[in-house]
Amino acid sequence: MGNRKVKTVKDEVVTNSRKANATEFDFAKTMKLPARFAELSRIVLRDLNQSSASPTFSLYNKDRINTFLQNPAANEKNLRDAVIYIYGASSHFRRLIQYFASLSDLAYVVSPTKIDTSTAKPNSIKRNYRKVLNLLTSMDIKNQFAKVLTVCLREDVFYGTLWISADSVIIQQLPSDYCKIAVIEDNVPNVSFDFSYFDSNSEYLDMYPVEFSTKYKLYQNSRNMRWQELDSPTSFAIKCNNDVLTYAIPPFAGLLREIYDIEDYKQLKLTKTELENYAILVMKLGINKDGEWEMDLKKAEQFWRNLEAVLPEEVGTILSPMAIEKISFEKSNTGDTDRVAEAEQNLYSAAGASSLLFNNAKAAASALLLSIKVDQAMTYGIVKSIESVLNRLIRAQSYGKNFKVTFLDCSPFNRKEVGDAYLKACQLGIPMVSYYCASQGLGQEEMDCMNFLEDDVLGIKGRFIPLQSSSTQSATSQSAGRPQSDADDLTEIGEQTRDSN
Repeated sequence: MGNRKVKTVKDEVVTNSRKANATEFDFAKTMKLPARFAELSRIVLRDLNQSSASPTFSLYNKDRINTFLQNPAANEKNLRDAVIYIYGASSHFRRLIQYFASLSDLAYVVSPTKIDTSTAKPNSIKRNYRKVLNLLTSMDIKNQFAKVLTVCLREDVFYGTLWISADSVIIQQLPSDYCKIAVIEDNVPNVSFDFSYFDSNSEYLDMYPVEFSTKYKLYQNSRNMRWQELDSPTSFAIKCNNDVLTYAIPPFAGLLREIYDIEDYKQLKLTKTELENYAILVMKLGINKDGEWEMDLKKAEQFWRNLEAVLPEEVGTILSPMAIEKISFEKSNTGDTDRVAEAEQNLYSAAGASSLLFNNAKAAASALLLSIKVDQAMTYGIVKSIESVLNRLIRAQSYGKNFKVTFLDCSPFNRKEVGDAYLKACQLGIPMVSYYCASQGLGQEEMDCMNFLEDDVLGIKGRFIPLQSSSTQSATSQSAGRPQSDADDLTEIGEQTRDSN
């Protein structure tokens, strides 16, 4: 065949896909989808005019939840659907997830790595450093990855892909029911996607990166290509329980039973309260010693009907010739436990979080701080997985091979403690100014730009001169020491000391 190239099925599909892209997505004739933008600023999640699909939720009873938990690998989808529903239906569960998601500020520092400082060129390092900062800033990490944290804590795994342009990087979540983890690359799980998803959701195909259209055509030509691994580093998976990669199990799936217990106890308490609001009035029709009615039965019935007509629905009446004794099912123990409060406390105890964080009745500050530190360790494990995803993305860029990003173990609850530690290190000459600023919510790019704005542009430090006082002036021989006390404030010994100068 000489030098003649053989065109494979895959090459033909890619070529046809490119031709299709050139003809089918004319700006003048079709809606402007994200991949066709010169500058990516948004992604289209769904076309409301073309699709009538809406999210569906599944409500399971406690017995089915117990069945799912007996074999979580086989019931991965059912457990995920259950926690998604409970997240919206239960304020306790949602607040617990949001609490764990808030245990990280997602503060990060970009630092050089694998650099020979004796031969490195500062200008080149500075130029590449700026490019890495621009990449991370365009991702809006604190906003986008906060959502990733919530999904991981709720469902265990976040499957995502990236839309990357010169000015923005947008994370698009993939449908979890059609994603699996089969490969780990550079310590980051890759996503294997089930392209049969587009058989029933073809209207969404153009709302995914071009890679999906190409690989979907491969699947259409060969059903053996149903599961395909997505390209890295633009696609990734972040897992909460990263010690079990073969299937997803929501971290708080075991709490579903406790949540059902709370609802059961609430219903019982409501029923009990309703019953306690009822009353019965008994009209006793006496009988004399001869066994005759003390009042004419018809007349007594007339009085009974008159009473019945004026009473509210919560009060019943009885006309009886016999004595009636009260039978109560209430507990005589005055210290009866509030079962709802007990069930709520059991929920948080089962989650490993202190119930005092959510219902501060008798909180001890030291115990709460220790409990928060333990909880923060769980969230920080997910944050370190996010760190691996970003470092893989940075290394894939031509300018990022000598840089890495490091997330700080910092949250709103320990910001002062972490900041004081970094500040002390800076005072000892350790190069951690960037770490201190990041712990206080000021990223490296903002730190540099604000310093330039205040010093070079506005000259704030030169213009904002403190008012003169003893704390801003040097001491002289006449003004040294603290101000003299009034004569009325002096003791007898003080007066003697002043007199002797």
